[in-house]
Amino acid sequence: MTASNLLLQCLLGMQCKDFVILAADQNCTQSILVMKDDEDKLIKISDKLVMGVNGDMGDVAQFSQFVSKNLKLYTMRNGYQLDTTAAVHFTRVNMAEVLRAGNPYILNLLIAGYDDKEGGQLYSMDFLASCVKLPFAAHGFGGLISISILNQYYKPNLTEAEAYEVIKLCVREIHRRLFMNLPNFGVKTISKDGVKTLPTISPASFVGK
Repeated sequence: MTASNLLLQCLLGMQCKDFVILAADQNCTQSILVMKDDEDKLIKISDKLVMGVNGDMGDVAQFSQFVSKNLKLYTMRNGYQLDTTAAVHFTRVNMAEVLRAGNPYILNLLIAGYDDKEGGQLYSMDFLASCVKLPFAAHGFGGLISISILNQYYKPNLTEAEAYEVIKLCVREIHRRLFMNLPNFGVKTISKDGVKTLPTISPASFVGK
């Protein structure tokens, strides 16, 4: 997969006061063919940490498993989990190392976690291992369409239901405006209670509205 192919997938995220919400398209493609439309690209890598991943599904599976298993190994050795910032640093270091080695993972990431002290946190990382903490973020052509909606409706004190409706607004606009077919979006929240899966947003979500 080339970096330009990452634009054909979509990730959305918002950090609110008590939780972080992530959404990702569920298309799995091979060349010009859609192989699946129910792929889960929001991968739980620890109890309160989810990594949204865009890229070739082989890279997605290999890299997400590498990060997840190493975080679990750290917990087993030390008796406690890495916080969100440390997990993001670990992820970024490994992305940068394989990039320098000349065989990079062509992946864009949104990493969302919840810590008891810091609350919800959202980090955006691209395939060049550039990383920044943001209140809201997006990747892909769908993200270009959605970023103005996130900018207009984002508030730190949104409830889970309100944040879900903002994500629905983004997906609806993607359905209307984007030339590609990205019918289904998986949605998850991360809070003090852990990871929660919300209803998938699909064209049926807008019937009668």
